[in-house]
Amino acid sequence: MALKNFLIAAILTVVPASAFAQDWTGPYAGFQIGASDIDVDGAPLDGDGPSYGMFAGYNVQNGAVVYGGEIDYDTTEYDIGNGAVEVDSTTRLKGRLGSDLTAGLVYGAAGIVWATSPELGDDNGYFIGVGYDAKLMGNAVLGAELLYHDFDDYNDSSLDVGVTTFKARVSFNF
Repeated sequence: MALKNFLIAAILTVVPASAFAQDWTGPYAGFQIGASDIDVDGAPLDGDGPSYGMFAGYNVQNGAVVYGGEIDYDTTEYDIGNGAVEVDSTTRLKGRLGSDLTAGLVYGAAGIVWATSPELGDDNGYFIGVGYDAKLMGNAVLGAELLYHDFDDYNDSSLDVGVTTFKARVSFNF
């Protein structure tokens, strides 16, 4: 329920975008805050929690098509199974492909994610998702991103972990 309310609030924040044509080529970096919903198949360990992080990337624009790469790091407070398991951090290596809609950039994202957990150890998985960025005045960008993460047989266990995250993002183009 908290993820749903956070998602609605963040989308309403991003909707009023600039109506000017944009050039998305170049480096960028910023900060993000998010919420998660965690589903563990094979064990009663579902959970949720907030995350806080930073990211940096580079975009290239060719006509209306925008593509690029990004790396992000989040400190997480994921509480799984009523505190039985915690996830301390996640790191993502992301490819992005999108379209300049004049009022903003809509994109798809996919890549590799690494997670650290004191109880379960570290493991990697993959993620897919969508996002939207809107340029504000100057070089500031306000965005939102919805990602689904999948960890099959987390750390060689029989646990399949799915994590859905929603993030509000603020970045600056250089």
